[in-house]
Amino acid sequence: MGIKVYADAGSNLFTTMLQEKNCEVKIARLTLDVDGKNYEYGSTEEDVKKNSTAFYGEMKKGASVKTSLVNPDLWMRTFEEDIKAGHQIICFTIASGISGTYQAACIAADMINDEQGKEVVKIIDSRTAGFGEGLQAIHACELIKQGKSFEEVYQECQDFVLKVRSEFTVDDIRYLSKTGRVSALVAKIASLLNIKPILKGSKDATIVMSKKVRGKMQALKVLCDTCANHIVNADNQTVYISHCDDEKDANTLKQMLEEKGIKNIEIYYHELVTGSHLGPSSIAIFYVGENRED
Repeated sequence: MGIKVYADAGSNLFTTMLQEKNCEVKIARLTLDVDGKNYEYGSTEEDVKKNSTAFYGEMKKGASVKTSLVNPDLWMRTFEEDIKAGHQIICFTIASGISGTYQAACIAADMINDEQGKEVVKIIDSRTAGFGEGLQAIHACELIKQGKSFEEVYQECQDFVLKVRSEFTVDDIRYLSKTGRVSALVAKIASLLNIKPILKGSKDATIVMSKKVRGKMQALKVLCDTCANHIVNADNQTVYISHCDDEKDANTLKQMLEEKGIKNIEIYYHELVTGSHLGPSSIAIFYVGENRED
């Protein structure tokens, strides 16, 4: 019997990266609807660059994109093999404030735990998304390697949640207006004035706007400065940058961080689940701080 780590496809954890880090995290697929065609996202066989470039390219052309959560039945089937094998499960999900995936996972866990007569599945609300969720799953893997017990891993991961910081900016605020984050009028004015919002994963499991700046370069500078001001143990942790098909700006942010003395930086495409709400050319940064307060 062992402890298995799960996350959903909004965690930004891709097969190749997990293999390089020697982390075993099982990914629950999420469904994307692109112009009425369903696509299951989170396959271990993903060609990340090809699919990401194509997806964000379609968004630029005006494709209608919708996302759907993993329902309780699918979560139960996802966990089934490991439960039958006698394993315990710790599962991370996208923030409960932006998706119903967490609630669905909790329903599935309650049903499984009732059937087993003991708690064998624990669900953790990452209170963020992208690598914010992924960082927490990686942390759980590290604790398991240290020989921690099921309860110890769960408790330490709960304590870790609010230490993971997620900050990002979008290139076109109009995509946020489609999700109701800002009004259509505000989005139109912001677009005309080249205003870029700085957003973050809050302690309340929602996405909030922390600042507004003029221009993409200024937005990247704010992301860099915020990270430099709040990161802890910078020499011994990896900072993750993800981008919605904008490698140039991602590398610009990386260079800015390196000039601040932050050297361990990895760049990846941003997962398509929350990327569908942020829009093409959005940039995000994820790292560990003391908490999520500014």
